[in-house]
Parts: sequence; structure tokens; C-alpha cells
Amino acid sequence: MTSKINELADKIYQEGVEKAELEAQKILSEAEGKAAQILNDSEQKAAKTIADATQKSKEIFNGIHDELNSLSNQVIAVTQQKITDCILTDASQQITNELLDDTNFVQSFFLDLVKLWENNTTSADDLVAQMSEEQLTKLQEFFKSKAYESLMSQPQIEIGKNIRKRISNSIK
Repeated sequence: MTSKINELADKIYQEGVEKAELEAQKILSEAEGKAAQILNDSEQKAAKTIADATQKSKEIFNGIHDELNSLSNQVIAVTQQKITDCILTDASQQITNELLDDTNFVQSFFLDLVKLWENNTTSADDLVAQMSEEQLTKLQEFFKSKAYESLMSQPQIEIGKNIRKRISNSIK
């Protein structure tokens, strides 16, 4: 009888161990599934975060690129305007000095202006200096030649091909 009780106890014990092992396998399997799901979710979130960061960095890069293009165009435009202003200032100073040194021109200009003013009943604001076509042609030729001389006396400024390539590559 003792042996039957021992057999029965062993059998009950064995069944309990098997049930416990099955339950442990089930719990372990569920835990592995949840861990795989958590890992998969984490990888998806990481991939989304990387994609968002990449997109944002592209947007920032494009914004900076556009800003640099705009600034470089502004710098070029301002530089061109400054050069033009310098040339025009120099040319106009030379022309003015030479015209004022030409006493015949100054005298005839002011005489014509005074005659116009005397003959005109309008205000000084409406006064227009009139010249003959010959005087106008001479004056235009004078201005053109002095402006040309001024341009030719200025140092030439050129942007070399290597610098252009560097600027264009750095902006891209």
C-alpha cells in the first residue's frame, strides 16, 4: 500500500511538474512575444525619429542654402552698385570740373538761362534749360568720352573661374 501511495504521490508530483513546465513554457512564450513586439515598436519609432530628423535637417539645409544664395546675390548687387556709384561719381566730378573750367560754356549756359528766365513768366521751378542740337550733341559726346575715360582708368575687377566654382560648390 505504501508503494501505491508512493506511486500515486510520484504520479501527482510528476503531473504537477509537467503542468508547471507547460505553464512556464506558456509564460516564457508570451514574454518572448511581448519582448519581440516591444523591440519591433522601438525599431519603428527609431526609424520614424530618424526619418523625421533627416527631413528636418534637409529643410534646414535647404533654408540655409536659399538664404546663402539670396545673400550672395545681394552682396553681388550691392558690390556692383558701389562700383557703379564710384565710377559715376568720379566721372561726374571730372566732367563738372572740366565744364566749370570752360568759361565759354558756363557763360553761354548762364546767358541762355537768364534769357529764358526773362522771357518766361513762370516760376524758377518750371524753368527748363534749352540747348541747340549742336550744343546738346557736344555735351553728350563730352559726357560719353569722360565716362569712358573714367571707366578705363578704374581697376578691372573680375571673379576668376576657380573662385566662381568654389562659391557655386559651397552653396550647393
